[in-house]
Amino acid sequence: MPGAAGSSIRSRLLAANLLLLPLFLLVTFWVLDRAFAAYQEDAVRERLWLQHLLLAKAADWDGTQWRLDSLDEPRLELPDSGLYAFVLSASGELLWHSPSASQLGSLSEPLPEVQALALRQGLHKARLGSSLFRECSLQGDYFCHATGIAWGSSGPRATFLLMESQREVIAARDSYRAYLLGLSGALSLLLLLSLAWVVRWGLAPLQRIAEDIRRLQLGELVRLDGGVPRELMPLTQSVNQLLASEKSRRERVRNTMDRLAHVLKTPLMLLRNSHEEGAQFRELVQEQVGRMLGIVEGELARARLDGRAPDVMRQFVPVRPVLVRIVEAYRRLPRLQGQGEIVIDVAGIADAAVFHGDERDLQDLFGSLLENSMKYCRARIEVVADIVDLDGEDWLSISVSDDGEGIPPGFENQILRRGARADTSSVGQGLGLAIVAEIVSAYGGSLHADRSALGGAMFVVNLPGARDRAAGPS
Repeated sequence: MPGAAGSSIRSRLLAANLLLLPLFLLVTFWVLDRAFAAYQEDAVRERLWLQHLLLAKAADWDGTQWRLDSLDEPRLELPDSGLYAFVLSASGELLWHSPSASQLGSLSEPLPEVQALALRQGLHKARLGSSLFRECSLQGDYFCHATGIAWGSSGPRATFLLMESQREVIAARDSYRAYLLGLSGALSLLLLLSLAWVVRWGLAPLQRIAEDIRRLQLGELVRLDGGVPRELMPLTQSVNQLLASEKSRRERVRNTMDRLAHVLKTPLMLLRNSHEEGAQFRELVQEQVGRMLGIVEGELARARLDGRAPDVMRQFVPVRPVLVRIVEAYRRLPRLQGQGEIVIDVAGIADAAVFHGDERDLQDLFGSLLENSMKYCRARIEVVADIVDLDGEDWLSISVSDDGEGIPPGFENQILRRGARADTSSVGQGLGLAIVAEIVSAYGGSLHADRSALGGAMFVVNLPGARDRAAGPS
C-alpha cells in the first residue's frame, strides 16, 4: 500500500490497478446497462405510438359506441398475448377492449382491474393529441401508453390505452446483462494481464539500475550505464557524479598522505640525526617545526578541496554580495608588499551573475585570486563577473586583473599547474592558485591567465551551470 515500508513500486501499481479496474468496470457496466434500458424504453414508446396510429385507423364511432373491427396487430387478437388495447371515456369508463384483454395474466377479472389502474394513474386524462407513457404494475409489470383522441370536431372524446407486458423487455435486459458480465470478466482478465506486462516493462529500467548498483558494490562496474530513459537520466548522472567525487576524494587523500610522508621525512631525519646542542639545537628545532607546520597548513588547505559539493547538492548563489563582502574584508588588511592604498574596482560585477555550487567554494576561489592580485599589484585591481554564453549554455565568468608587473612570457600555463610549486612551506601564489585550480577542476570549469589591460596579470575563471536570477534556475 502507498507509504508502507518495504513495499515495491510494482506491488503498489498492481494494487492500484486491482482497486481501480473493478471500479472502472462497474461504472462502465452501469452506464451501458442504463443506456440499454433507455434504448429499450424508447423502442417500446415508439412501437406503442405506431400501434396507436393503427388503432386510430381502425377506429369507428357509430353514434352510440366505438367499434374497432379490423385490427392490423395479430397480438391484439390473442388472449394474454402481452399486448392489450382499451378505449376509455373522459370519465375513465371502459368503452372497448381488444380480444387479447379477455385474459390478462393471472387476473380473474382483468377489465375492472385495468379500469381501476387507469383511474388511479390518471391515464384517462390524456390530452387531445398528446400522450402519457409510464410503467404500470398490475400483478406484473407493464408499459402503459395513453393518447387522447376525438371523433371529428363534434364527436365524443376518448382515450386510447395500450398496455404491453415487460416480460420480453426484462428477458432481453437480463440476457444483455449476462453478456456484459461475461465481457467484463474477459476484459478484466485481459486488462490485468496487459497492465502487469506494462508495469513490468515500465519498471525494467529501474530493475536494470538496481542490478548495476549491485554490480557496483561487487566491483564489477565503475559507473552506471547511461542508456536509461530520459526521466532517469538525472538519477544516473547524480550517482555517477557522486562516484566520481568519491573516487577523486580518495585519490586526493592518498596523494596528501604520500606528500606528507615524503616532505615530513626530511625535517624529521634532520632532527633525529642532528648533533647540535643547546641554542643551536633549539634554533634547528624551531626552524624544522616551523617548516613542518607550514607543510601541514598547506596540505590542510589542499584537503579543504575534498569537501566540494557535488552537483546534486549545489545551490544558486548570487555572486555580487559574496564578492563585495570579500573585497571589503581584504581592503581592511595591510599591504602585503609595497606602500599606498589599493583601489579595487567592483563595478564590473553584474547583479544577475549567479554561481551554481557551494558558497564556500566561491569564497575560497575568489579570495585566493584577490589575495594573489593584492600581493603583486601596484595600486589598482579590477573585478568583473557576469553570465556569458558558451556553446549555447550559461556560464559564470569571473576575472581579476591587476596593474603589477604581470606574468613572465611563457609562464602563463606553468603557474596554473596544480602542485607545480615545490616550496609548499610558504603560503604564496603557488598554493593560492592551486586551490583555485582544484575548485575549477571540481566544477568542470576552466582557468587561464593572460596579460590585463592594466598592464599586470589577469586570471579568468569560467564555471558552468549559471542561470540568470530573473529567469530562475531550470
